[in-house]
Amino acid sequence: MDFRQLRYFSRIVELESITAAADALHIAQPSLSQHVANLEAELDARLLVRGPFGARPTETGKILYRHAKMVLRQMEEAHAAVRHGRDVPSGHVRVGLPTSTSRVLAVPLLRYVADNVPDVTVEIVEGSSADLAELVATQKLDICISMDSQQRPNMHLLPLLDEDLMAVGPGPSSGEAPLTLAEVAELPLLLPSFPNSVRVLTDRAFIAAGLELTLVAETSAVSVLLSAVGAGMGWTILPWSALANEPAGAYACLPISDSSLSRRVFLCVAGSARLSLACRTIEAAMLRLIVASIDSQAWRGVHPLSNLALLAASDAELLPQDR
Repeated sequence: MDFRQLRYFSRIVELESITAAADALHIAQPSLSQHVANLEAELDARLLVRGPFGARPTETGKILYRHAKMVLRQMEEAHAAVRHGRDVPSGHVRVGLPTSTSRVLAVPLLRYVADNVPDVTVEIVEGSSADLAELVATQKLDICISMDSQQRPNMHLLPLLDEDLMAVGPGPSSGEAPLTLAEVAELPLLLPSFPNSVRVLTDRAFIAAGLELTLVAETSAVSVLLSAVGAGMGWTILPWSALANEPAGAYACLPISDSSLSRRVFLCVAGSARLSLACRTIEAAMLRLIVASIDSQAWRGVHPLSNLALLAASDAELLPQDR
């Protein structure tokens, strides 16, 4: 077993396809398949299940993948430490962000990494909150922001803040007076598709209140929701962060007064990522950026939990500007 085999195997697991992995690694598919066969023969274990759906790891393959990620990260960081003469954050870190949160955090995070930790490459993956948490739990993402998450094996879960959902309509807003849930029920609504956390919370709130919503359309694309609302087709329910990059006054954004339309925001960190200096540095940077975005009102409609400032301060020594 060598590092090349581990890298090849890890890529297959991440892409769930030998063909796609071969393309990404720029090697011939038969050669990649032979590397996997050699690895399985050496370990005397079946590592992948191949079929029309692609290639998925067996339970043994999942164990190898978890260890392979740790070994490959340690090699990257060892190379960087020797090159710089000291331990430095280095390597590839995969960060998952829900679409709305991405509008607040993605660019500041990319800018911070480029300016302060140039040996780290951050890959930002957008997706639904539930999908991102699952990818962290299976070690296919290193870190993610997720909503209303549950603790899972091989994943550290840090509760950060509560985020309100708001009624968003054609702008400009005539005021900021809150709407009742009954008033929202009378509006034509365009909503995120299941299993989006906003949609789940919205349906629960209406059912609990004994109200029926007036659904015009649903989509998983926030950009489509906002375009349809802007075109006067109806209203939607979203967190303020979904509007972070929109022109001021483009939409009415009104609080909903008598409902529990709020979601808890968590930082999820893969167990293997906690062993990586690069991942720990990105985790610390994300916490610091979240606190800064709330303090500057770049992220509104949120209520930080008491532990957020403590979490952001606890890893301060990892951040280059604090050294």
